Amino acid sequence: MGDAGIRISKIHLSSALKATPSPDNLKRLGGFQEEVYLHQVVVSEGGRVTRRHKDLDLALSHAENHPDDLGEEWRIHFHVPLHASPGEGLGDTRDHVEGTLDLLAANPSLCRHLEMETYTWEVLPGDLKNREVVDQLVGEYEWTLAELRARDLA
Repeated sequence: MGDAGIRISKIHLSSALKATPSPDNLKRLGGFQEEVYLHQVVVSEGGRVTRRHKDLDLALSHAENHPDDLGEEWRIHFHVPLHASPGEGLGDTRDHVEGTLDLLAANPSLCRHLEMETYTWEVLPGDLKNREVVDQLVGEYEWTLAELRARDLA
């Protein structure tokens, strides 16, 4: 990007849900359905996008009606805390955040404005919403600072 003269003014640090669409994981994903936000789903097979759903409820309905058309991986636009993976078979895209921080460590002038972006605190399922919002924000901030320090960026 630097070679092309493109300036990056801000990078959002955010982690989304990621899952292999097994029966157990599909059941767990049901706990992430809610009516406030849209949670788009991208389905991939062999590293290629094969289907998109406008919301998680539509993806789960499709899975129920077409169990042979689930793909290998689902990425769900549901922000999860950077410091707390959903677990129990569900994953997150925190590895992409870490990769971005690695890129910044190699190119510190690429961008100086980082913003943690988790806005779904109030709609997280119970096991991820086991702390007060302020404590969750502190945990996310501490995780981010530790990752920055590990790369000599803080």
